[in-house]
Parts: sequence; C-alpha cells; structure tokens
Amino acid sequence: MLRDDREEHQAFALPGARPHFGPDKIVAVEHIDLHLTPDFENESLDGICTLTVRALDEPVSRLTLDAVDLEILRVEPAAKFAAHDGKLDIDLPAPIAPGERAAIAIEYRASKPRAGLFFIKPTTAHPEKITHVWTQSQDQYARYWFPCFDYPTEKQRTTTTIVVPKGMFALGNGELVERRDEGERTTFCYRQDVPHSTYLMTMVAGPFVEVAQGKAGRNGVPVFYYVLPGREDDGERAFGKTPQMIERFEERIGVPYPYARYSQIAVSDFIFGGMENTSATTQTDRTLHDEVAHLDFSSDPLVSHELAHQWFGDLLTCRDWAHAWLNEGFATYMEAVWREADLGADEYLYDIFGCLTAYLREDAHRYRRPIVCNVYRDPIEIFDRHLYQKGATVLHMLRGELGEDRFWRSIGRYVEDNAQRSVETIDLIRAIEAETGRNMRRFFQQWVYREGHPKLQVAVVWDAVRRVATLTIDQNQTVDADNPAYFFDVEIGFSPDAAALPLQPAHDPVPGERRVRASIERRHETITVPLDFEPKLLRFDPGSFLLADVRYHLGEDLAAGALRADPDVVARIRAARELARDGGRVAREAIATAFAQEPFWGVLAETAYAIGATRAPWARAVLISALSHRHPKVVRAAAGALGGFREADAATALIETAANHASYFVRAAALAALGKTRDPRAFDILLAAVKRTTWNGTVEAGAVIGLAELADARAMAPIVDALRPERSEGLRRAAAMALGRIGALVEEERTHVVDELEERFGDSSFMVALDAIVAAEALSDVRLLPGLDRVAQQAVDGRMRRDAMEAAIRIRAAAKVPAQVKGMREDIDELREDQRRLQEKIEALARA
Repeated sequence: MLRDDREEHQAFALPGARPHFGPDKIVAVEHIDLHLTPDFENESLDGICTLTVRALDEPVSRLTLDAVDLEILRVEPAAKFAAHDGKLDIDLPAPIAPGERAAIAIEYRASKPRAGLFFIKPTTAHPEKITHVWTQSQDQYARYWFPCFDYPTEKQRTTTTIVVPKGMFALGNGELVERRDEGERTTFCYRQDVPHSTYLMTMVAGPFVEVAQGKAGRNGVPVFYYVLPGREDDGERAFGKTPQMIERFEERIGVPYPYARYSQIAVSDFIFGGMENTSATTQTDRTLHDEVAHLDFSSDPLVSHELAHQWFGDLLTCRDWAHAWLNEGFATYMEAVWREADLGADEYLYDIFGCLTAYLREDAHRYRRPIVCNVYRDPIEIFDRHLYQKGATVLHMLRGELGEDRFWRSIGRYVEDNAQRSVETIDLIRAIEAETGRNMRRFFQQWVYREGHPKLQVAVVWDAVRRVATLTIDQNQTVDADNPAYFFDVEIGFSPDAAALPLQPAHDPVPGERRVRASIERRHETITVPLDFEPKLLRFDPGSFLLADVRYHLGEDLAAGALRADPDVVARIRAARELARDGGRVAREAIATAFAQEPFWGVLAETAYAIGATRAPWARAVLISALSHRHPKVVRAAAGALGGFREADAATALIETAANHASYFVRAAALAALGKTRDPRAFDILLAAVKRTTWNGTVEAGAVIGLAELADARAMAPIVDALRPERSEGLRRAAAMALGRIGALVEEERTHVVDELEERFGDSSFMVALDAIVAAEALSDVRLLPGLDRVAQQAVDGRMRRDAMEAAIRIRAAAKVPAQVKGMREDIDELREDQRRLQEKIEALARA
C-alpha cells in the first residue's frame, strides 16, 4: 500500500544565513613562519608572524589579513597598517609586482583571546588541573592567535618556533628540527614542508610526557603520543593501535602517510573530540581511559578518524567549507574501515548502520539539507550528521556501486591526483571517471547534491501455485514534481534454506541463493521472480549499500528466517524490528532464539531497543534475561530498554545490574533506566550513586539522569548539586540535561529549572553550556527565550550561536501549538499505556 508521507522539516538556513563563496586571491602565501612565546601567568601569546607571499595577477600594494582581537605591535615593511573589525590592513611601501615575492613580518600579542587560544590552569574548583595551553583553529579561529588569510583554500609551507619555560614540551606542525635549552627556557623548532591550510596549524605547550610508539608505514614514520603526567597507561589504551592504523590506511588508500612524523597530544577542556592539525593531532583527554572503561569503550573511532584526516582534510583539503564532507565524510568512513580491519566485517557494517541511523535521526528531528551546502551563517553549522555520517554512508554506497577493487583504485587515484591541493566534489567524480570509465554524476547529484533520502517499504508474497515470488518496493517519502522518486539498482536474493547463519561476507550469495538485480525508478515497483523453490530467506540489498530508511514487511516466517540466517547484520536488525512489531508466537520464539544464538552483539543491542519499545510483558522477560549476556554492550542496551517498564521485577533486575556489573556504562544505563521505572526504591539508590566518582563521571551521569526521570521534586536538589563546578564535566553535562527533563516532569520545579538553565548558558565549561541549550529546547519554556536570543547573538563559538537560535525557533513554534493539540497528544500516550496493560492481561489469561 502506498502512503503519502508529506515530510516537513525545519529549514537548515537560519535567519541571517547567506551563500558563501571563497575569497578572491591577489597573492599566494608560500610560507608562514611563526615565532611564539606563550605567557602562562598572564594568559597571553607574544608572536611574530612572517608571511612570504607572491603576487598573482596584478601589482599588490595592500594586503588585508584576518586578525581578531590581536594587538598589532609592528609590521615590516609597511607604509602604514591598521587593525579594525577583525581585519589587518597593511599598506606596503612599494607594490609587489606580479610573480614577485615579498616577506612581511608582523609582531603582535594575543591577550586572553575569546577563541582560538586556550590556557588551562588550576582553579578553585579544580586545583588538580595542570597548566598548559593549546590552540584550536578550525574553522575560522586561526585569526585569533596569528594574523593570516584564514580560509581553507590557502595552503602554504610553515615553520614554527615555540619558546616555553624549561621543563615544558611544545608541539607544532611537521618535523621537530631543533630543540635547545637557553637558560630557563626551551625552544622547539618545527618545519612543515608539505603545504597545508591555516586552520590546520597548531601550538600546544605544557609539561607533557612523550611516549614513542616506534615507526610505522612504508616510510618508517616516527609515531608519538603525549599526555600530562600520570596518564601514560591511559594513553597507551587510547592510542596504542595508531601504528597499525597508519599501515592499514596506507594499504587501503595506496598513498603513504604524507608527513615527517605523527603525534597525538591529549589536552584538558578541549572543545571537540579531536582536531587533525597536520602531523600533530590534538585529542581531548576525555578519551584517555582506565582498565574498567576499556571493557566496552575504545578510543579507536576517534583516533582513526583524526588519523584519516592526514590524507582527507590535510593532504587534500576542501576548497571551501561547502565541500567539507570530503574531509569529514571520508574520515568518518575510515573509522569503519579500521573497524573492518581490526574487528571484522560485522563491525564495519554495523558502524555504517550507525552512521545511517545518526543521519536519519537528524533528518527527522532537526533539519534536512544537501551534503554540499554553502548557505549558512558560520561554517561550523554544516559540521553535522549530514556532513559526517551521511557522507560516510555515501562512500559505503559508492563502494557497493563500484565494487571493491574499482572503489579503492578510485580512492587512490583521487588522492594521488589531488595531493597538496584544494578539492571540490567534482574532483572525486573526475578521479572515479578517469580510473574506471564510470560516469557517476547522476549518483552524486542524487545522493550528495540533493537533500533527503528514500524511505523504503519492502514486502514479499509467495504464490505457491505459480511458483513466483512478488516483491514490492514502495518509496514512502514525499514524491512529486519537485521531489522525484529515487533511482537506484538493488540486488535481491532468494534462498530455499534459512536454517542457520553461514559464516561468509554479507554481500556474497548464500548456498543455493537465486540473486537478481533490479532497477528502481518509480514510487511503486513490483518485481516478479519465478523460482523452483519456496523461499525461506529473502535478502534485500545484501551488504546494505543503499542510503535509505528501510522497513521490512516480510511476514513473520521470512523475517524469522532473516534474523536467523542472513549474513548481513543490518538485514538481521531490520528483521528483528519487524518481529518486534509483530509480537506473535513465531516472532517471540525467533527473538528468544536470537538472544541465545546470535553471534554479533550489535544485532542483539538493536533487538533489545526494538522489543523494549513494545512494552510487552514477553519483551520484559527477554530483556531481564539479557542482563546476564556475556557482552557488556548487549547488557547496556537491555538495561536501557527496561526503563520502559514499571513492573517491580524490571526495577529489581536493574538494581542488581547497577550494583554488580563491572562496566561503567552498563551501570550508568541501569541507573538511568531505574529512574524511568519510578520504583519506590530508586530515589535512595540513585542519590547514593550520584555522589560517587568514576571515570569521566560515567556512572554518576547515569544516576543523575535517573533522578530526573523519577518525576520526584526531591530529585531537584541533588541535580543542582551535581552542577557544582568542582564535579566532573561528564556529570555536570548530564545534570544540565537532567534539568530539562525534571522541569518537564515536575511542574512545581519548572521556574527553578528555568533559572538554573539560564545560568548555565554562560557556564565556564563550553560543553555544559551547549548541553544547557539542548535542555532548554527540550523544556520549551518561553521564559528561556531572552537568554537563548542573547547567546544566539553574542556567543563567540558558532555551534553555540546555532544551537541557541534553533532552540529559540522551536520554542516559539511550540508556543503557537493550540492547547487542544497538546491535550490530544497526552490522550494518545494514555491510550498506548492502556493498550499495553490490556495486552499484559490477555497474555496472562493465555498462560492460565
């Protein structure tokens, strides 16, 4: 049956957004030399930036550089110079003739800058912090710590000299060519001979400990990581696989690691997960972890992502931010490539499924845009799930379209042809065409330049008389003149056997499988396949290459067969979701068997979420049993899913799990779910748990979320207490989110919550402030609008401005929804709960 799902999305472009294009170039910057002396006591940086430029098309008598909040002390040579409105105008004493070079030296000071340069020091709340300094230049923040042409298309060689107090270490881009002591100071000199963009330049300094990891790759590149004292073992757990990653990426890409060394340095209070500064990645110290966390936490996704950027983003850099998916989509995809090499094909495919799921969630609940998009206020706005996760999913689909060999040859050709250059999406298209002869322009037009994706409903009917299987594929997204149906080819397999799971790659045919390939180009497609056997296993899109929201309607027998025997983990997940919706005897038995026999944890985790959403009594029993599963991530998912049940046995199981499981994350999930059960024992247990101290505040964070879910006014005080500056950032972030939840559940605390959230908009922790904005949107109280409007206009960071404006728009929109509509939504929720209770009674009668 065709559905007409008219989709409405909030516009991505916010008020004030405009199309962005790269600036004109009057000179080429050939070299930047930085001489930097950080002053830790006064939180300032004294610098001399010397730019060597070459005039291009015409004589150049004036240069205008980006320079924000910098005190310009001297410029040589210059007839005059003036700093204003984030720019530095330099009038040269004589014009630079076309093709001629000139060196301009700028002496400056950056004093307590608002962005770009961050000094970390002990505070009253955190006296244990160690003094150090780090920079963060992406996307347009290099201008806050040195004058430059701050745009990604500008690439130049660099040298960096950093002078620090003796006993400290300093890291810059490229090869360490000199390290010398001079009295009470040490000077570090770095040289980067491969041109790179200004946003990839870095300076980090502090009492870091160096750990050499040996040499890796074809060229024997020295590999290092740096941590603050006492974190060496945590650093090994986080960064220990880096040399192997370099070798795997070289093998896959076909191009050697391109720089003289590779370093990772872990800093405190970092405002991203990591930053791929050329040859010298800055990582958050939140990724450093202890042995307990290592049970079910890995830094490998972060480490592999930033390493991949050394090729995709650094060696090849997006020409402008509209094409930043060539940086971030590729790096996200290479995370999955590392998982494939390290953990196997199931982990790879599940990682891609996670990317697809993250993108679909953003598309459904936030906004929709094409991957390539140049309409924004700040470039950071497009660094989202469309850029990262949808971009990665496009590359997986491209791998399926081209085939294994052609795909990797094309990637190698793309990198070789464009090394040290700025790239646009057309450069990737041309590399594929040159390497394979395939015209991929329709593919990229549909999946990269067009917004949205197909929503597919897949159903099958077997006609035993005619011996024919009829498959229907419906595109249930909006299809009209402006939004035509998607065009794609898809493979479909039919097998007479679904007895057991074969050990084989997801895309390969199973024994006895009949495989067909269909071209889909209409909203409703019917595919009829004559067979000499009744199919027990239907395989739709083996390898799960399609970038689509796929929903199975196979019927309980074929869905059970897919859960039992499809080698594609995504197919098994989709089958489990259909069985959870069905809930009949066959479905329940298939799911129970899966929890006993399924070899891959990701299938069971997704199945746990699916059956938990049903709130059916049989599902509760399965989930309680799953709490004893050997894999902690399955237990984590089962614990989270049990939060949908209010029965005492669910709460008891969660209490036992929270008390006894080794994993921080399992205990946190159990505590958060315990709060949702509203069990009378929960408050005291959660109150005790929130006072503990665990790695990154993980367990305490689960407890504070659970407190909010209790809908109990007594929880307000411990939630506010968890926000105290001396508590861990992980706990404080969870507490900020918990404020929004308790404000929604406990009306008498709503005003108090509004006051607390407004205060957190200006929190000293950037991450806490961001989470407070998210919580404000969830609470949707109009009293928060003045504060959100202020942040949207005044915050320095573009992410904060964006999130605050989005939250304000949604709160204003929600305020216009009639009260009758809100009441209808509450009535629907009550009806769903009544239906669940009725189902429980029916099942109890059936057992009697």
